[in-house]
Amino acid sequence: MSNEIDIQLVKDNYSRMGNEELVHIATKDAAGMTPEAQVVIREELKKRNLDSNLIKGVNAQNKNFDETEFLEYCEIIRGLNCPVCGSSQKKLNATITNQVISFIIITHRSKNVVIGCPDCLDKANNGALITSLLLGWWGFPWGIIRTIQAVVDGVQNKKTNHSDQPNNYLKQIVRSKIGLLEVYKNNKEKLQEAISVK
Repeated sequence: MSNEIDIQLVKDNYSRMGNEELVHIATKDAAGMTPEAQVVIREELKKRNLDSNLIKGVNAQNKNFDETEFLEYCEIIRGLNCPVCGSSQKKLNATITNQVISFIIITHRSKNVVIGCPDCLDKANNGALITSLLLGWWGFPWGIIRTIQAVVDGVQNKKTNHSDQPNNYLKQIVRSKIGLLEVYKNNKEKLQEAISVK
């Protein structure tokens, strides 16, 4: 009886949501849903006549992919145009930039994920490294410590920018966007939007 009440609450919740919110869940927030909740959201999507690929997005977020299937999703992103320079000449990958800026007792450290072609990834890493080297060490004591960490991380992160295979940073992005990739895998424009969003 309690389970029936819970399912009814889930149904009521989804029925009150707008289409945009439901699409967001189907493409980005369905991972880890109970099987019962997956059934309910699928029914709600069908009831509203929303894109049938959204159901595939829910399924993809709750599926264990083998390595070959997962790498196919990586290649979807790798085949897009670079969101930084627009080039389609080289396969995309990802990196994390690590930048430190300090002023006496204040030290600010920022990490950003960047998707791009190898050249743009190198530029992003180099920019963060230069900024950290010029402006990071001015804070005491954290400026010096964080700058050293940023430089070490930046040099390390650059090593996989030119990899022939998807690097770990790109794989993490693919895992987080697997539902979206499944829904829009045949819509290059939507995929370009998805990787261009900061």
